[in-house]
Amino acid sequence: MSDLHTRETLLMRIRSKQDDLSWEEFTAAYERYIYLVIRGMNVGHHDAEDLVQSVMLAIWQKIPEFEYHPSRSKFRTWLCRITRNKVVDYIRSATSESRKIDGVHVDEVSLPEIEEIAEKEWKAHITDSAWEIIQSEFNESTLKCFQLMQNGGIAKDIAVELDISESSVYVFFKRVKDRFIKEVRRLDVEWS
Repeated sequence: MSDLHTRETLLMRIRSKQDDLSWEEFTAAYERYIYLVIRGMNVGHHDAEDLVQSVMLAIWQKIPEFEYHPSRSKFRTWLCRITRNKVVDYIRSATSESRKIDGVHVDEVSLPEIEEIAEKEWKAHITDSAWEIIQSEFNESTLKCFQLMQNGGIAKDIAVELDISESSVYVFFKRVKDRFIKEVRRLDVEWS
């Protein structure tokens, strides 16, 4: 996952619909994000899982016509529109079938709200993905040091707990932090 191509290159590859590996790469990058956006719209877990599949199918069908223009809008804006439309269609269908979906009403789901949910979930998705990617680059002690410091731990106490010098605590924290920030930025550019 850490050697993902830029989003633009990935989009060009999946537009042909003949590259299964690229579609798997795309799915790995965006499926969880789409799920989180749907859940942010107060859709239950099982319905959200079904909707993710519906959204992914819609993307697969519509991607050949999608034209990427980064100066006009982000790719994830297009993803959010498809996601919102699928959720609204699903809610309308469920409402007409007299099924209630976690108290969500079609009129309550506005595009600005979806964009706000999407932005919040995007940040969480990018940071989670970045953390997952960089973990293999550091040993367990270094990662634990970073997490303890991140959670407000005191360097002196962390040094004792991990049996390292206090200066090492600061060095380890900075190394992981710098690498984490770099990965978050990379993913945000490549996946947005």
